[in-house]
Amino acid sequence: MTCQSCQSVAVFRTDAVRGWRRPTRMLLVLLGGVLTASGLVGCVGWDANDGANWGARKDRLNDPPMESNVIAVRKFFSAVPWLIFNNDGSGRVDGVKITVYLEGPRGPKGVFGNGTIVVQMYRVDPGPAGRDETTLVQEWSLPPEKAYPWRIKKESGMGWGYSLRLPWDKDAGVDGRQVAIVVRYIRADGRELSSSPQVLKVPIPSSSRMNLGGS
Repeated sequence: MTCQSCQSVAVFRTDAVRGWRRPTRMLLVLLGGVLTASGLVGCVGWDANDGANWGARKDRLNDPPMESNVIAVRKFFSAVPWLIFNNDGSGRVDGVKITVYLEGPRGPKGVFGNGTIVVQMYRVDPGPAGRDETTLVQEWSLPPEKAYPWRIKKESGMGWGYSLRLPWDKDAGVDGRQVAIVVRYIRADGRELSSSPQVLKVPIPSSSRMNLGGS
């Protein structure tokens, strides 16, 4: 299900925080300051049936216990993190894959949490006097029942994690643009944690490259 309010955005200047030298570092503080802006933008979820039977699955008896005391959020991107959900032949990227690890109190390995994972994507635009501005254009919210299908099936050296595949709205306006992605985690007790931002450049659709003179 996709919310209809993605055109309502919040704009922030990356030079607003004294002492940060690079936009990628400034984004961490700026994006942390807009945690309450979630209601201003559209969000993407899944059908209500996705994970609807997660509590009744027999194999949940063998699941690792869920951790309530998550203390940190880590995210990792592959060298090519882009996905195409709408295979219309345009080659337009409309999604991203992210691996998320929630760190518990007993060590650096990932655990499964009983809170909500929130992923936010900001478009980074050049502003006045060369100052970058960030605009929140997409948000994905995954409470435990929606995060369950994305759990990694086998524990890795980094512990348990979530392999997310997230589609964004077709009107997100990020083709060929720089974006910053932040992963937040809202614990069951209301405490909020946030990863550092990851700045990436979304590819231009193959059809657009050909129109620009490619062969």
